[in-house]
Amino acid sequence: MAKKKLGYTELQWVCSACGHRNKGTTKTCASCGATMPDDADFVSGGSKLDTSQETADRVAAGPDFICPYCGARNRGNAQKCVQCGGDLSDAARRKAGGVVGAYDAPSSKPKPPVTCPHCGASNPADRENCSQCGGALRDAPAPKPKVAASSGPAPKAPKWPIILFGVFAVIVVIMILLTRGGAERPAVVSGVEWLYTIEMQKLAPVEREAWHDQVPAQGRVLNCSEKVRHTSEQPIVGAVEVCGTPYVVDTGTGVGEVVQDCVYHLYDDWCRYSIMDWVAAEPMQAQGYDYDPQWPQLPYSTSQREVGRQEGYTIYLEGDGETYRYYPDTLVEYRQFSQGSRWMIRPNSFGAVMDISPAD
Repeated sequence: MAKKKLGYTELQWVCSACGHRNKGTTKTCASCGATMPDDADFVSGGSKLDTSQETADRVAAGPDFICPYCGARNRGNAQKCVQCGGDLSDAARRKAGGVVGAYDAPSSKPKPPVTCPHCGASNPADRENCSQCGGALRDAPAPKPKVAASSGPAPKAPKWPIILFGVFAVIVVIMILLTRGGAERPAVVSGVEWLYTIEMQKLAPVEREAWHDQVPAQGRVLNCSEKVRHTSEQPIVGAVEVCGTPYVVDTGTGVGEVVQDCVYHLYDDWCRYSIMDWVAAEPMQAQGYDYDPQWPQLPYSTSQREVGRQEGYTIYLEGDGETYRYYPDTLVEYRQFSQGSRWMIRPNSFGAVMDISPAD
């Protein structure tokens, strides 16, 4: 995604000695004078957006140097330490590039006064230290209290594994009943049946959707609406810019860069259109109860066409007062079952013959 730069905002750091929140560009604690540790992280300060050239130049100088002799922070273009005068040629820089969090723009509404946690005096919302006792007004956040464990009854174990096992067992039983034949028994052919089916299609108006420039020449446009056709990570002429929530990136200078991740949407006409096309039609069928099946006659028409053929055969057998069904695969096999012929069969529980052979 493209990163859109909005400007800068001053960060803050929390003094590890007294908990005071200091402006990000200050190098020592305004409350106790302690130096900012080189491993202390910057946090969001909620300050207004800064677009000045002065701040941009400060950030362009690079992350602050950490003096290897006294540990003081120095600007990224410094050559000697401002505190001890030490050479910064081999000094390490503060880490940078991490995301501090979402940009919290200052509200236009006045903030409520802050009560000093030390003496109880009321102070304006923008003060860092109490005007009466000098204590820090914005201490480091207290740790969250631990939630006591619930003394209620233990949650019941879910029943879905048992239900799934039961469903699986039922399916297994049904499959066994469908595929497993019973005891062998004699049976006599009492009837035969064949069914020939020709699958058909017909030309009919159908509605489809496509980009306007992809609608076929024979299509009739019904209506169109704008939709995103292309998304780019870089700006494109005519594209609509779509950006996420602004967030702050640590520059290592005490100033955060406010950026947004943006993409660029190109819109085009997405249309619904009507066109003549082949669709499923009523199949043609022929049925009989003899040994000479015939395919149905196809009509001569340019608006209909054949797309497939299916042939089905059924043999009815009587045995022990029951009627059984056998389904031959081919016409040659079908013609072997003459009326009154005797066979040995193994039917399943649903009356379908799973195994068959001529009776001796």
